[in-house]
Amino acid sequence: MRSLNWVFFFGLPLLLAVVLAFAQSSSWTPLPVKDDPLVRMPGTQPADGVRLEAPTRCMNCHAGYDPTVEPGFNWQGSMMAQSARDPLFWACLTVAAQDSIWAIGRPNATDICLRCHLPQGWTEGRSDPTNGSLMTGADFDGVSCDVCHRMYDPFYKGTYTGTREGSDWAGYWDEASSLSANAAAATYREDSLRSQVVKLFSGALFYLNNEPFSALYTENGAGQYFLSIGTEKRGPFADATARHKMFYSRYHKSKYFCSTCHDVSNPVLANLAYANVRPGQNVVLPTEANSAFAYYHVERTFSEFMASAYGQQGGAPGVGPFAPTVFRTSRPGNAIASCQDCHLRDVIGKGGDKSNAVYRPSAEHPKSGVPLHDMTGGNIWVTWLLASAVRGSPNYDATNARLLGQGASVLTLDLTQGLGLNPNALLAAVERAKGMLRAAASITNLSYNPSTGALSFRIQNQTGHKLISGFPEGRRMFVNIKVYSGNTLVLEVNPYDYTVGTLKGLPLDYSPSSPRLASHERYVEELVYEMHPTSSLTGEAKTFHFALATGRYKDNRIPPKGFNVTEAVKRQCEPVWGGNPALGYFTDAEYAGGYDEVTLTVPTGATRIEVTLYYQVTSREYIEFLRDEIKGTGRLTLPASAYIVQRDPFFSRLKAWGDTIWQLWDRNKGVPGAAPFEMTKAVWQ
Repeated sequence: MRSLNWVFFFGLPLLLAVVLAFAQSSSWTPLPVKDDPLVRMPGTQPADGVRLEAPTRCMNCHAGYDPTVEPGFNWQGSMMAQSARDPLFWACLTVAAQDSIWAIGRPNATDICLRCHLPQGWTEGRSDPTNGSLMTGADFDGVSCDVCHRMYDPFYKGTYTGTREGSDWAGYWDEASSLSANAAAATYREDSLRSQVVKLFSGALFYLNNEPFSALYTENGAGQYFLSIGTEKRGPFADATARHKMFYSRYHKSKYFCSTCHDVSNPVLANLAYANVRPGQNVVLPTEANSAFAYYHVERTFSEFMASAYGQQGGAPGVGPFAPTVFRTSRPGNAIASCQDCHLRDVIGKGGDKSNAVYRPSAEHPKSGVPLHDMTGGNIWVTWLLASAVRGSPNYDATNARLLGQGASVLTLDLTQGLGLNPNALLAAVERAKGMLRAAASITNLSYNPSTGALSFRIQNQTGHKLISGFPEGRRMFVNIKVYSGNTLVLEVNPYDYTVGTLKGLPLDYSPSSPRLASHERYVEELVYEMHPTSSLTGEAKTFHFALATGRYKDNRIPPKGFNVTEAVKRQCEPVWGGNPALGYFTDAEYAGGYDEVTLTVPTGATRIEVTLYYQVTSREYIEFLRDEIKGTGRLTLPASAYIVQRDPFFSRLKAWGDTIWQLWDRNKGVPGAAPFEMTKAVWQ
């Protein structure tokens, strides 16, 4: 083992003491991101000299010929393309920067936000200062073409030899001949060369013998991307044709590719004990020696997948609309074995518009179609909002256009930069996301006994991760139950007030705007599926301060099929209730089947019962939090001295987000996504 001092994790009492020591300071001092150990993570660094091409270069060949297949049109509508234009992101970043200054005396915690949402600007050194003020041009195209297609596999040796993800080259990897094997060997040699420039904060090499130096570093989550300084594009086909140089990349069809940005942890809290370490000192930081899933949960979509049956080698058959008889993948038996199988599903056609572009499936990859670059998730609100800001869009709204178009001098966000907005692509993406939400769950086994009032049903998770998943920015899924006797509504469980824009009966300390329940209404916490962080730093049991989150208070989201709770504990994504791990929250059968079996008692003698599952992208509670924390008024959760957004020059181009995010939500709270969207429904009568 190399001669370096190892930094180990520390307990919450010490963490709290360190944070309070910083928080007692009345001012803050800038520290260049490159010198800040708190945000240092493995992979490519801004000083490494990587320069990425703008997506305009890629659109020349990969767009404008077939919207049902082409990468360009579908990517433009995705949240990947809009990650830097997402108004929720900018408001959240503003709060996180304020939190960071209060907690550690500098705003650099938002570096992790910029590295995932504006990766080109981050890679090319425009992330310092960490308020996004230097971002320009194609930076606003978010997770764009070159970001993904310049990535090389951090675990290239294990993938190449077959020890990481298997050596079933013909089946799992869909390679027909030595063409793929020879191309993979060339990529291995290139990756080995590129990896030798990766350094630790100390300056020592990150790779030893073509593998990461630490055996505990097994996944590159939290935005730890490894980008080649070479301009060659990497992709999942050995027989591709193009006018640019290429490398065949098994990594791009590997499940591990998506871990890069979809397993997010907070490096600041992990490295906090070494806040004063500087580059070149003889230490190894926890974030360099450990996988991101080992510390301070922010989001765990990939870990949820890895703990499921689908994340095991070879994958597993899907459920419902993803079952092998109706859903095609390139895997043996149409199994689902990677994120790409659902989120970049195979379609028939060409990936480029040139006459020699390969029509897929092909002889070399006979089971693989063109990966549809829609990357569809469940965000049906932000893409709709962005489309509404474009004059001529079918959903154009002048007020939305004014709010989102205030310009970089007011919001940092600049909708005129980069490719700009394609409203047709955005609205097409909204419809795809609605389809994805409808396919994500089903309500089955609905049973009611009119004599006893016993009601039961099953919510089946048909996805490869928890239902719901993603960053906990107020998003939630809830069951609404309406019990009728004739035409009279005698009971409603989890009623929603569309005028106020939130669930009724929420606890007052969490949601003072939540209307009180009527006599025939009930709020059932267990039927609201969500993740609430907790923070020992702010003293909140349930917090929206994700940058200050030290744990989880509630996580009752429905596990995917075959969920291994032991693996989930290791990855900090096990169920949590009341601030404590709740491994028994779901039964063994529920973990195995990926569902929640619900039983409750309702009035007897009902003639009709409606059970509806709804999804929300964000909530009134989260928007109110963003507004109040940015403006420094209303329900505040930090000491008064923490609220500096409105007076500190660092926030001069961010401080308007408090009013802006509230006005956007208030005007559009009836739009699906902000308003509950019906995922699935079952009726007894």
